Parts: sequence; C-alpha cells; structure tokens
Amino acid sequence: MEKLDTVDRKILTLLQKEGRITNAELAHRVGLTPAPTLARVGKLEREGYIRRYTAIADQAMLGLPVTAFVSVILQSHKKKTSEDFRAAVEKLPEVLECHHIAGDEDFLLKVLAASPGDYERFVLERLTQISGIEKVKTTFVLSSSKLETAIPVRGEA
Repeated sequence: MEKLDTVDRKILTLLQKEGRITNAELAHRVGLTPAPTLARVGKLEREGYIRRYTAIADQAMLGLPVTAFVSVILQSHKKKTSEDFRAAVEKLPEVLECHHIAGDEDFLLKVLAASPGDYERFVLERLTQISGIEKVKTTFVLSSSKLETAIPVRGEA
C-alpha cells in the first residue's frame, strides 16, 4: 500500500463523518474535481483503507439501551479453544465487538441488551453455553460521554 497524501487523508476523514456525502461535495471540500476524487475513493476502497460503508443506528431507539463489557476467561489457552470461542461468538448478534486481549482475561466483548434481565438470559442461555468458558465478568455502562466510530487519520499511514 502506498502512503496516504493530504487529499487521501481528507477524503477518509470526511467519509467517516459523512458517509452519504455526494462525490461532487466531497470533491469540492478536498479541492479536486469529481472524476479524480471518485478515482481516489475507488483506490482507497481497493487498497483496504475503506472496508465498508454503514449507517450508525441508535441502540436505545432500537430497544437495546443496555451496554455491557464482558470479560471472558477460557479454560484453556490452546489455539482450538480460542478459535472455537471466536466462531461461536460470531453467531451471537448481541455481541458487537470481540477482542482477544492480554492480561488476566482472554477476551473482551461489547454486548447490547434490552434490559439487565435480557442480558442475564443472554449470559445464562447463550454465552455460557459456549464450551471452553471458565469465567465471565460483566461491567455495565451507566452512561457514555463519548461514542466515536471515526478512526483518526494522521499524517503518515
């Protein structure tokens, strides 16, 4: 992959904040004409800088106001145990993120639920049914002062 120039960085920053911006408006804001702007966006997509386009929905409006961060300790640190856990978690729509982490725990999950009771059912009936789990620890989010999806686009990439 080539290094990003100033225009590429501007394009990435704008698209992360305003994914539905027209190519003409994007071109105007980065100081190019529409054709080269579209070519640059296509190149950023092909090279993997842009993985996909998405809408960010409001979790509370969709009936899932509860956010929990769930630490999971596995019974074994064998490769197959981790792979099986990851594969099982992929099938759980309540899990928005799954991170293999260093430290006392093995995985950190971000989970949404309709209520604490809904979360309890998720843990008892779905999550802990995954083989290989030794321990689950939950931290509930009380409020969030910052929710950001845009990745900072810095000078050298």
